[in-house]
Amino acid sequence: MTFLPPAPPISSVPADPPPLQEAPPPTPVDVASGRFLGKLLLLFIASLLACILTYLALTLPGAWFSGASTKIWPPQNMVIARGAAVGVESGRAHLAPEPNGLAVLTVNARFPARDYPVLDWDISGLPDGTAAKLLWRTDYAPNAQRQADLTIENGRLLPVTVAHETGWLGNVLGFGIALQLPMSQSFTVVNLRARSMDAPETLSLRIKEWCSFPGWRGTSIFKLEDPGLIPLSLLIIAAFALLFLGAALLFFWRRWRDRYIDFPRAMPRHWFYGGMVLLCIGWLVLDARWTIQLARQAAQTWQSYGEKDLTQKRLAAEDGALFAFINNARAELPENPVRIFIMAEISYLRSRAAYHLYPNNVFYDLHSTQPPDARFLRPGDYVLVFQQRGIQYNAAKKKIRLPSGAEFSADAKIIGAGSALFELTP
Repeated sequence: MTFLPPAPPISSVPADPPPLQEAPPPTPVDVASGRFLGKLLLLFIASLLACILTYLALTLPGAWFSGASTKIWPPQNMVIARGAAVGVESGRAHLAPEPNGLAVLTVNARFPARDYPVLDWDISGLPDGTAAKLLWRTDYAPNAQRQADLTIENGRLLPVTVAHETGWLGNVLGFGIALQLPMSQSFTVVNLRARSMDAPETLSLRIKEWCSFPGWRGTSIFKLEDPGLIPLSLLIIAAFALLFLGAALLFFWRRWRDRYIDFPRAMPRHWFYGGMVLLCIGWLVLDARWTIQLARQAAQTWQSYGEKDLTQKRLAAEDGALFAFINNARAELPENPVRIFIMAEISYLRSRAAYHLYPNNVFYDLHSTQPPDARFLRPGDYVLVFQQRGIQYNAAKKKIRLPSGAEFSADAKIIGAGSALFELTP
């Protein structure tokens, strides 16, 4: 029989595991290094170029590079088919429509329709309610006169894209503009233009609009409202596309690098901060022009109103001529309140004149340019006229005639350029 030696006792204490090797700490990244900032700059430029190319692809009406130069026709090269010229100064023609409110301007020109898909004009001073149409003929159908509706905003004609209009084919033999005004009010014409609107011209116009300085308006504190060609919706879309495209490129590029080049790990903080920087830059691009314009408008306002008393400020305002006339008119009015009828073609001037004439009993119609009904006028009343056509006064007979044909005896207290104050007499 064989006896085995006893087994060694089993210890209840486990053996110590081998010591773990600590991973080396990550190498710190200098976020101010040229390499990191260069990558951010390249991402920003790439997203900006992508936005520009997308904008051009969506908005270009014709070829990207046409090579055709802009054609410009000043007033002396236009034909006034309907209406009449009332004056020319500094390259600007002031035109008046016919008594029925119709005005037609034509240009005898010949150019390829495909090279000029956009027609533009510098026409201003059009009253509310004006209707406008574009007229043209081509050698494709020389006996057919084509037409398209035009849009008016803030008293100005907006450019029209005619590339997709029916009949814009072949060579244009001539075109014109027909305006139907609600009243016989003159307007200003500077030029008519035919544009190729290819990529270089479109970008140059956008840059010019970006650098232009519109004057102060009542809504300037909230938004830009100039007659530029960039729709506000497209500007906002482009800015936010720039914002998120840069951040998305940054994120996906880093994720791709972590997956295929380096071992997977969370995005480092400096890349997250870099993406936030791109977001801030995109937001500043959206607000930069509005901020600069507002600062310039504030400086212009200070030059006009700074360190002036209330009277000087009112004289420096847009309706300063009205305020000066009202000051002269108040000197001719009696001390006790009297009835005053205000006649002015612009509703703002009617209401503003009433404000300056209180506490007199002032009568005006805010929504109508027509003078008051003759049945309401009586001796002792005053009639204040400011930029209102159709009012006639016979100084020899001391008679005032309204556009309706009604006549009244009146003494002229003040008669100036486009303004007058009358007192009705028995």
